[in-house]
Amino acid sequence: MAIEKSNNPTEFRAFEEAGWNENIAGYDDAFGGVSRQTVGPALDAAGVTAGMRVLDVCCGPAMLAQGAIARGARATGLDFAAVTALAKRLVPQAEFTPGDAQALPFPDNSFDAVVCGYGLMHVPDPDQALREMRRVLRPGGHVAVSVWEAATPHNGFGLIYAGVRAKGHLNVPLPHGADFFQFGSEPKMAAALSETGFADVKTRLLKQDWRVREPSDITNAVLKGAVRSRAVLSAQSASEREAIHDYLDGVLRSLPRDGADYLVPLPAILGSGAKPRS
Repeated sequence: MAIEKSNNPTEFRAFEEAGWNENIAGYDDAFGGVSRQTVGPALDAAGVTAGMRVLDVCCGPAMLAQGAIARGARATGLDFAAVTALAKRLVPQAEFTPGDAQALPFPDNSFDAVVCGYGLMHVPDPDQALREMRRVLRPGGHVAVSVWEAATPHNGFGLIYAGVRAKGHLNVPLPHGADFFQFGSEPKMAAALSETGFADVKTRLLKQDWRVREPSDITNAVLKGAVRSRAVLSAQSASEREAIHDYLDGVLRSLPRDGADYLVPLPAILGSGAKPRS
């Protein structure tokens, strides 16, 4: 597959950085309950064990770095400066470095494992980011990358966009970025890892549930813990937002419940691969 990238990387990166500078503190409350379901499987896929040097790329609130430390590994996280400042407060046992996932500030073969949780969709050139992860990985070491599964009308992000498409408008001027879901299937994830030089590629679908109690839980999560979808939702008029709320309410009522919570599917695609030894 040809990995898509932004045709205006400077503007797109600035858009993402500004969005996360404002919203990273809200990400854990908004999506942390789902993202944390991926931590164990991702660390397993990367083979993280005690004593290893682990790099968490696009670390966000450092869930993966924290999980690696709990296993006895040494963790380093990289993200935008404001993000790493928050991560350092949350996980003081790890090291954090502000930087660009497309130009990692580490020597070749620096880490025993590299992980990236839900970050690949947010870089202007995902192909370059994957190649950088391979460069800093020691020969024989493993990478593990998670992304959201491609949108369907009833999964988390698909539900949001379906509501906007049905009751609002998607004609919102944003800096050009690659398709948010371009790695959102097992075949596409496998192809991306293979094409960027990884061997022993494996993928799996992780079934995950997002617990919400009412439509405003969904829209508030987007507004305080996302970037692109937040920009789209913020561009809707008051009447459109009300109609979107009603649309979401109708869909939620069709989903299974656990007590007071609706269980919204928000599955992930997890891919892993090894750096060849020669």
